[in-house]
Amino acid sequence: MIVPILVFHKIGPVPPDSHFPRNYVRAEQFDALLGSLRRAGYHGISFDQYLAHRRGTGTLPRKPILLTFDDGYQSNGDVAVPILEKHGYTATIFVVPGRLGASNEWDAEEFQEQLLSVEGIRDLQARGFHFASHTMTHVRLTTATPEVALRELRDSREALEALLGKPVRTICYPWAQHDATVQQLAREAGYECGVGIRRRLNRDDTNVMALHRIPVTYLDTVWRIRWDLFRLRFRH
Repeated sequence: MIVPILVFHKIGPVPPDSHFPRNYVRAEQFDALLGSLRRAGYHGISFDQYLAHRRGTGTLPRKPILLTFDDGYQSNGDVAVPILEKHGYTATIFVVPGRLGASNEWDAEEFQEQLLSVEGIRDLQARGFHFASHTMTHVRLTTATPEVALRELRDSREALEALLGKPVRTICYPWAQHDATVQQLAREAGYECGVGIRRRLNRDDTNVMALHRIPVTYLDTVWRIRWDLFRLRFRH
């Protein structure tokens, strides 16, 4: 089974002074992309569904897709979620438990935006959206000591499980930086699945601790993403 994963950060207008404008996708672009995916027959799934498929204990719909958001910005709830609901899609939002309700201070030079609060996460969870870990404080796991990395991974999972009232099995590596050591630490911290960023699709033999995600930016047209979803089926 081939499973694409798309990754977004912020849905909204691109600030003229942004240092990382590619973290933005305009609302009208997002709306058009989801409409195109729906017409093409893509069905949104969760990571729990994906993991059940990989274990052989569950099945996936025809043309599954995972939609993900990194960092957990308030705009995910205010702007992205109504568009997702309009098209009948769910999504997984990777949040930083140590910064809930605050801002993206790990990007000190970037325009600061509010992150989802505890109450905001609970509201979106009740509406059918999923949450997973992005470490406790958004550290670079490949440069942190093993002790710090393990603590960041474990504390984040435990904090989210207490908030959500359910197991948290998936980790999104900050800045998409990971290696074999980080993947092993993630397993030790209790995760069953990890995601980075690479313009590839996932197959049943893809390393489950290093799943590929296709980044979507304000520069991408609907047809660019649809073309990727087609052509990458023939690349490993």
